[in-house]
Parts: sequence; C-alpha cells; structure tokens
Amino acid sequence: MGADTASIVAQRLVFPTGGIAADAEALYLRGDAEVEGRDAVRIAPHGAASFATYFNAFPAGIWAEAGGIDRATLRLTADGEGTHRLYGIAAEGAPHLLAEVRGSGDLVLDTGVFFEGLTWAWLETEAADAPVRVSAGEWHVPAHPAPVRILVAITTMNRVDDCVQVLDALGGDELADTIAEVVVIDQGSDPIAPRLTGSALANDVPLRLIEQANLGGSGGFSRGMIEAQDAGVTHVLLLDDDVRVEPESLRRLHALAAVSVGAPLLGAHMLSMLEPTVLHSMGEQMDRRAMWWHSVEPELSSADLAERPLESTPALRRFRPVDFNGWWMCLIPVAAVRRVGASLPFFIKWDDAEYGMRAAAAGHRTITVPGAALWHIPWTSKDDGLDWQAYHQLRNRVVTALVHERRPRRVLSATWAQDVNHILCLQYGSVYLRNIALQDILTGPEHLPALLREGRTRAQRILVDAGQGVHPDAESRASGRGSGYGPAAPRGPRAQAGRLLRVLAHQLAAVRPSAAGPEPVARAQGKWWRLGLADEVELRSATGKGFFRLRRSRREAFSLLARSAWLRIRIGLAWPVLARRYRDAAPELADAASWKRIYAEADAASRDSVG
Repeated sequence: MGADTASIVAQRLVFPTGGIAADAEALYLRGDAEVEGRDAVRIAPHGAASFATYFNAFPAGIWAEAGGIDRATLRLTADGEGTHRLYGIAAEGAPHLLAEVRGSGDLVLDTGVFFEGLTWAWLETEAADAPVRVSAGEWHVPAHPAPVRILVAITTMNRVDDCVQVLDALGGDELADTIAEVVVIDQGSDPIAPRLTGSALANDVPLRLIEQANLGGSGGFSRGMIEAQDAGVTHVLLLDDDVRVEPESLRRLHALAAVSVGAPLLGAHMLSMLEPTVLHSMGEQMDRRAMWWHSVEPELSSADLAERPLESTPALRRFRPVDFNGWWMCLIPVAAVRRVGASLPFFIKWDDAEYGMRAAAAGHRTITVPGAALWHIPWTSKDDGLDWQAYHQLRNRVVTALVHERRPRRVLSATWAQDVNHILCLQYGSVYLRNIALQDILTGPEHLPALLREGRTRAQRILVDAGQGVHPDAESRASGRGSGYGPAAPRGPRAQAGRLLRVLAHQLAAVRPSAAGPEPVARAQGKWWRLGLADEVELRSATGKGFFRLRRSRREAFSLLARSAWLRIRIGLAWPVLARRYRDAAPELADAASWKRIYAEADAASRDSVG
C-alpha cells in the first residue's frame, strides 16, 4: 500500500482492561501473553501469542463484501526481538501464511490481495530469549471514506444504574471522535435525569435527554430515528440500556459504514452477559412462510468461543446473509429512515425483525459484523412466553406476516401449535392473552397506534385477571417435594412420542387435587414433558424472583384451544383483505408524522393525568 494511497483504520488490536471484559480475555488473545494496557500485551520469553480471536482477528470477508476491500495492512509496534506472522483462512480449509517479519520497532504486515474466499486474517507472535511487547496494532484498508456522523439512541425504562453504566462506557476517550451525539429516551417512572451530570458525556460528546410516556421499544427507538433526521447525522445507532459495551465495536461499525456500498444496516453480535465468552446471536434469518427466525449458524447458538478456536471452527468463518439484527445494537443509515420510516407501533417484539425486512425491500440490506459485539442477558433467560409479552410476541408476528407474506397457513398453524404447547404446560393465561391478540388483529391496523400507550398495562391486567401473574415467594404453597426437578427431558423420537402419549392421557384424565399442595418446578423444567404430567405446580420465574402458579383444567383447556382455532380460521379466511389493509397502512404507521402525533397525544395525556 503506497504512502499516497488513502486508507482508514478498520479496527485496532484491543485488550480487556479498565473494567472492559476482564472476564472474557479468551475473546481477545490466546497463549503466553499478559495484558499491559488497552492496546498492549507482553509475551513471555520463548512464549507465543495468537490473536486469532473474536475481537482481534480481522474479518476480511465482511470488508470485501460490504465495501469491496481487497487487501489490508496490519501496522503495529513491537518492543523486543520476536517473529510476527500474519495468517489468513477461508471458510473451509487450513490457515495460510500471508506475511512474516522479524525484529522490533514499527512493523507492517500486508495481506496482499485477498485470496479467494478469505474470511479472516490475524497476527501470531513468538518471543525469543527476551519478552516482546506488542502495542498500537491497527488494521488499515485502502478506501476513500464517506463522512459518518453517528447519533446513539438509547431507550431506557427504570434501569437507571444500567443506563448510567452504558453512558459511562460511551463517555470514554476512545469514542470522542466516533459519536456525534447521544440521545437518551427515558420512558420510565424512575427518571434518569438526576443521575446525569450535564449536557455532555465525560469525553464532551453532547448528551440529550428526552422524557416521554412508555411507548415500548418501538416508541423509544422510533423517537431516536426521528431525532436523527433533524440532527445533521448520517446514522443512528440503536442501543439497549442494559448492556455491557465494548467501545471498539462502535469504532468498527463507524469505519465499515464509511466504505459500505448501498447504505446497509450494520448490526452487532450478542454475547451472553451470564457467560461472557458465549456467543448468543451471530445473526438471524427469517423463515417467511412460518414467519419465525432462526440462527444463521445453529452450530454457534450458545457456543463458548473460549473453547471454539477460529482455526478449527468452520461455522465461525462463514458469513451468511441475515434478514435483520436485533436492536440491542444496530447502526441504521438516516437515508434508510427517510426512505422506509421508523418502526411500526408494535410496543415491543418484532419491531427489529419487521424493520429489517422492510428496509431490505427498499434496498437496505442488513450485515452483521463479526468483531462488533456487546454483552446482553440472552432472551432464553426471560419469561416472554408466560408473561404479558406473550401478547406482543403473537400479535406482532402475525402482523409482520400480514405485511410481508401472502400465504397464511404455516404461520397460523405454527402459532396454534404454540397454543397447544401452552395448554400442555398449564399456561392458560398465555393462551387467553394470545386470543385477545388475534381478536385485535381482526379489527385492522388502526388498533396498533390506538393501543400503543396501553402496551404493557393492558396485557398485564389481562394476564393477571386470567390467573397467570407472578406471585412473590412469600405466597408459596408448594409442598416442598423434591428439589423442583423432575423427570429428565425425553431424548430421541421414540422417547418423545412415549412421553407425549403419557402427557395426553394425563391431560384427558380427571384432575386430582393433591392435599400436599402444588409441586415446585424449576424454570428449566417448565416444558410440556414435565408440566403436562402435573395438576398444580409453582413454576419458578426466569428471574428466580417469584413463581407462576399453574393449575390444570380440562374445561378451560378445551375452551381456549377451540377459541384459538376459530380465531385463526377467521384470520385465514380474511387474510387477503387483512393483508392488503396492513400493507397499505404500514408506510403511514411508520412515518415520522404519524409518530409525532403519537408523541404529542401521549404527552398531552400525561399532562392531563398529572393535572
């Protein structure tokens, strides 16, 4: 790469320090190395270190695909005599040696033109008789970057401590030149305002607070998108309030956005907050007929990257197209917002998935970026099938299908199978709430903005009235039999079929109340193969705080299933007309003008309630 060739820093070698990912070192380096700073490591005499790790390998394939980049150069400083090798690897096959230098000082390792299929490149260093210190590593790519100005939009609700921690991370010196502005949309009853120190973060990035009624994630993030249109920025980064941020991830999204062709949405991966080296989501693809997402790499679902080296894990080296990226961290071009609008008024659930599909239809695909990630509580640790979110999960899934899919059979049959599962799990409140969702869908798209302000309270009220609220531990009447665990999950088709026959026989039998009280059931066993054999249980909530009290009733089960089947028949028969209504209404519902009316009405309602 000549000295006069324009280039940008695509990413840096970074290491966990100063509170950043101290419990996830395996995502940054492997071998005989000790972290000495955010950008420096020390390799022991006769030791070796590899940077073929999640955060420090260079995802050449993504840069080639998104920006047409065909080569990269690693520039670093080395103190002490050592051997530094640059390797590359394709989706299939073994690593290739691309470049090698010996010695110390300012070093340059050039990949040369990417060989066909190259997906990752990385540095490996060996020390001789003395230690070697590697620092200031930067991956440069040839490019004439477009200007990128990012507004970070954080939606928060009663997570003051979590949100303040995110703001502290964004206020670090690393991001002073990456972020143009941070906007916090506070929708909670516990205001964050008293915890904010002024109109700027510690790094002087402007900070703006917007307080509004609770309109869910779709209302909060849409506010961020709309604010970005008038803020003189090129992109809006949607960011959750309860995450742990790796600042370098924002820098990498910023750099890739500067060279990407076609103004794509750029998404970050999700690592597990509970197990920091576990990759929870690498991107999602949509089965449009069933309208349900699945991992682009099922092999990597909940994969521990500390135990899955890049060189020996082909699934990590395949960059598959995705249909959407979760809004825990997603960079959206303002040009896309102007073209397709903001979110549909979904409150929560499916807003990110539907938006990704709508943006793609307008020519803005989504790319998930390896090496750009944050830590988040995985959704498998939540009760969104048992609590009030069950309403939004079903309603928004079916509405998304109405907007984007013309064939209803699979989505309706798949969601009815979920109702059957809820019934077998004694979760009658969930089915009752989901039936309300189907009734609302039949009223037409007008119900979406009309019910937005009641998104949580209405669903909670319906669920509690149906007897499926979370009880505090003090109300427990569990018999104490066992430890909350029961029979193991059936393995294999034969065992599953046998268990299902037992469950169905039990469900058809008369209920026999136990004088000993309900059985305690651990959250991990809250499945059909366990709950379907019980008459009354206390199921632990996913948070571990409180429980759901579930009782079997043959009459209620049959009534709810019949109702849910009939509602789906009605929706199926009306699908062509309903789909046309929802498709025609979607552009207006997502438009900034529509959202501004919603915000104005919500503000007026809040003032009236105070007055």
